[in-house]
Amino acid sequence: MSFTAALRDLNKLNTFVRVAQRRSFTHAAAELRTRPSVVSKRMKELEQTLGFRLINRSTHGLVLTDAGEGLFAHCLEMLAKLDDYVVERRNLDTGPFGTLRVQATSDYARLVLAPLAAEFVTNRPGVRVQLSVVPDNATSAEDGVDVIVSGRKPTVPGLVGRDLGAIRHVICASPDYFNKSGRPKSPQDLGQHNCLVNPSSRPKSWPFQNSSRPLLVEVKGSLSSNSNDVLIQMALHDCGIIRVPFDTVKTEIAAEKLEVIFRKSSLSPERMGAYVAKAGRLPAKTADFVSFLKAALGP
Repeated sequence: MSFTAALRDLNKLNTFVRVAQRRSFTHAAAELRTRPSVVSKRMKELEQTLGFRLINRSTHGLVLTDAGEGLFAHCLEMLAKLDDYVVERRNLDTGPFGTLRVQATSDYARLVLAPLAAEFVTNRPGVRVQLSVVPDNATSAEDGVDVIVSGRKPTVPGLVGRDLGAIRHVICASPDYFNKSGRPKSPQDLGQHNCLVNPSSRPKSWPFQNSSRPLLVEVKGSLSSNSNDVLIQMALHDCGIIRVPFDTVKTEIAAEKLEVIFRKSSLSPERMGAYVAKAGRLPAKTADFVSFLKAALGP
């Protein structure tokens, strides 16, 4: 089978794909570990070999021509097929292998994923887990992340979520707060208490089971924070009632520094998901980790 001269030079095609993805010679050069001038030269030579223009250059940046868009789409399709083959072959020959890059928010990474990651690598000597921590409520990720564990869908395109189950929440306060302000007898009584809320969390109202249907109770208070750690510290200082994930306060509850109320009626509609690339076949390390999390965090 004979190929055109341009298709024999995979190095220049790879450079074109990086430029098309980044719309920048500088960013493409950084990924390829070379100089922008080298990238520009490769693009000129590729266009000359092909016989048509791929990129229009201007002071506003780089824009793909119609021909460039078409070649880019074909390159991505070709690379996806090659990637599927490599992943399938590696899964068959080596099983779980390589560095697994996982991203999660601070609370969940520290309290839930850290011990699970340690357990995961115990029987998988070929796998290394790199657990990256992002601020609470972050939903995006850098390139190269294999799994994003989050309570909301990330903004990164091309991802699919695998449900990991509900995030159990508890409503609690310090014993001294209850001694000073009284203990609410029903969820509706929370409206008369100082409830410390997270303004960026969902749902905005606190959910409860009322007979056969959910009940949302609006709460308010003199203090708020977008950090569970901060809310917990406020509650420990007798400032009010909080609603936080159980994993973040289980130590304080066990030590009786915080008391849980409405154990049976409070609801936890929030769910955790593992988000991975929407690909035909996942690397064994990624598929194994998601399956491991689903088994460990299931009902």
